[in-house]
Amino acid sequence: MADLITEDVQKLREQMVELKRRLQEINQRVLEARSSRDSANGEIKRLSAELRALRDQYQQVKQQYLDLLNRKKEIYEALVKKREERRRVAEELRSTRELIKRLLNEYRALQNFLGAKRYDEEELRAKLEQLEWQYQTMTLPPEVEKVVINRIRSLESIYVNVKHLNELKSKIEELRNKVQVLRETVAKLSEELKSMVDNYLRIKSEVAELRAKRDELRSRMKEIYDQREKIREVANQHHQELVQLLAEERALREELERVAILLKAKELSRHIEERRRLLYDKAMEALAKYQRGEPITLDEFKVLVEFNLIQPGKSSSES
Repeated sequence: MADLITEDVQKLREQMVELKRRLQEINQRVLEARSSRDSANGEIKRLSAELRALRDQYQQVKQQYLDLLNRKKEIYEALVKKREERRRVAEELRSTRELIKRLLNEYRALQNFLGAKRYDEEELRAKLEQLEWQYQTMTLPPEVEKVVINRIRSLESIYVNVKHLNELKSKIEELRNKVQVLRETVAKLSEELKSMVDNYLRIKSEVAELRAKRDELRSRMKEIYDQREKIREVANQHHQELVQLLAEERALREELERVAILLKAKELSRHIEERRRLLYDKAMEALAKYQRGEPITLDEFKVLVEFNLIQPGKSSSES
């Protein structure tokens, strides 16, 4: 039996050694898994901070882009209005020039009709009024009256044409002044339009740059996000591995504790068995002395009684 106990103790000790080896190996793997997980989580934290910074920058650029886009729209609408205003003024300038051309033709035709002689409108009106007054206030012979009437009609025709000629001249002068104003207005509008076009093209270029920057930031954010999620997946794998290893470690520690308790019990049992064997040897020696009639000690007597090798009553009477 002692040999069996010794064999069991040896097996348990070997099992303890194996369990400690496995526990040490598991502990090393736990350290590696925890380190890998923490390293991945650190990278996730870094990427998250970078992603937040990029998002803030993206929102800022996006707002700038939208504001500039609205500004571009406003400038374009103002540009359309300004272009329409210039077109309207240019059309008015063109029609005014055509009107001047028609009035000049009419003026020249009327001038040709009147001939080379130059008439004074006020003199003609004065002469016409004088003749009309004479015709109305004086009694004239029929022959003279006829001459006066023809003279009045002739002067009246000349006066009307001269007056109209002067009106045409005045109107042409007025229109020429208007043409000058319109030309200056068109030039001013053209200059303003050029400035607005330059501003529009500059804003358009800035909008394109901000759009490209916005798209670049959005692409960069997606890249960082995808990278972070991949690392998060790796971190989760390391965490699951760590949880599994910790469970294995706990199971090994429990098994090690169980084996340690069992080993302690086996060693105690072996110790008890060894003590009992030694006591039995002493009992056999005491029994031999007793059977030879030699005196035995109290301890030897107790050992004999413990192993039922002597009756307590007999030994006491014999002693």
